[in-house]
Parts: sequence; C-alpha cells; structure tokens
Amino acid sequence: MKKRGFQPRSPHAPPVRQAQPQYSGRVVIGLHAAREVLKIRPQKITEMWLKEGADHDVELLPFIEFAKSKRIKLFIKPDGALTKVAPSHQGVCIFVSETPEFDLDDLSDDRNEHAILLALDEVSDPHNVGAVLRTAWLMGAKAVLVPENRSAHLTPAATKVACGGAEHVPLVNVGNLPRYLTDLKDKGFWIYGLAGEAKSNLWKTKFNERVVLVVGAEDKGLRSTTKGSCDEILAIPQEVESASFNASVAAALALYEVVRQHKNP
Repeated sequence: MKKRGFQPRSPHAPPVRQAQPQYSGRVVIGLHAAREVLKIRPQKITEMWLKEGADHDVELLPFIEFAKSKRIKLFIKPDGALTKVAPSHQGVCIFVSETPEFDLDDLSDDRNEHAILLALDEVSDPHNVGAVLRTAWLMGAKAVLVPENRSAHLTPAATKVACGGAEHVPLVNVGNLPRYLTDLKDKGFWIYGLAGEAKSNLWKTKFNERVVLVVGAEDKGLRSTTKGSCDEILAIPQEVESASFNASVAAALALYEVVRQHKNP
C-alpha cells in the first residue's frame, strides 16, 4: 500500500508521518468499536489510520484530536488503503496490541456466585460472532468460547459488529470445545446446549447459578460430541417449526432468560 502525499488541513491535526508503517496487532474498524477502544485501552493503540478528508469529517475529527493528545501514530490514507485492511471501515482503522483476557481461575470457586459463559460451536460467520459479543457485553457474560478450527474469530468485521463489546468480553479460542466444556463442570458450571429438536424448553428450565450456553452453527447445529458434553439440551419456543433462529439471536434469547432468572430468583 503506497502512501499518497496528503497533509491534514485542520490546524489541530498532528503532522502526518511519511514513513510507510507495517501494521500489526488486532484491527478495530467502525466508529462505535473504535470509540470504545479509545475509552478502554488507549495505551494499547499502536497506530491509527484515517481516511483522506478526516479533518473535514465531524465523525473523524475527534480521532485526530485524540491521536494528537495521546501521541498516537496517525496516518492519513486513501479510502482504498483502509478497504484493503478491512472493508466497511467507516473511515477508521485502529491497531491494538491487546485484547480482553480470560482466566478461568479468576472466577470464584463459590458455586453460588452467578457467572455466565457463552460457547459457539463452529459458528463461522464473523457477523454472528460480533453480535454475540455485543449481547454478551450488555448482559454481563464473562467470556465467549470458540473452537480454534472451523470458527470465526476476532476479525475486523466481528469487532465492528460487536460495537465495543470486543473490548469488554474475551473471545477465547479453545482447542477442544467438548473437552473444555467438561472441564468447566469441575468449576461448578452447568452446560446447556441449544437445539431446536430438544424436548426440554428454555422457558421451563430453572438455570443454575453458573451457566454455559452453547450455540451451534445455523446449518449444522451442535456437533454430537458437543451435545455429549452438555448437561441439558434445550429448545427455544417458536411458532414456526420449519425454520430456525439465527445463531446470534438464539444466543441473545437464551442469555436474556438466564439473566432474568438470576436477577429475579
């Protein structure tokens, strides 16, 4: 990506560096997600790219001011350069050296303490992963677990859809999801898998204080090995039997019910 000669015309903008950077780290795109990075982990921003004309864009001017105040490397780029990094960038790409971390040992061994985890069983659409992260953040889930293989991870698209949730909820890659779920039982978690064909019902289930909700891919559902690691398999009530909920919608519905019960025992 070649750098085009451009200087921000705003008197408040810091000078544009002429050296071509080799970007590294996690890429955050989209206005909402980028703003959350500025709030949560400004010291972990390695550099910021803004599209040409950012100094005349009311949405992007605050990023220029922030970069100046925090002495963050700022590069003004043609729109196409940002698109090569991540489409739908909304004029901003921020490179971050840190993601939220998850340590299972940090969860209290008190079996009566509420804790909720989500697990996505080979959900490959980054938009679904991002939507789940957003809901998990808003509903207070501790982490979202995904298998290392055949799953979407923390891509720029997922981060954008999460709208800031990726800065708060760890997306944890686990080598063997069924085995990891089994290990969670030793921490007092009860594992609930979601499947449309299940006989048990989400609304009729009394949830444990420590819960893992497991959602499968829309086309395949839960793998048999994952189902075998669950304590219960639940269906979400619906009027139409010939269709299924989107994975992120299913996760949101189940998560809401668990939180509702935890808040209103």
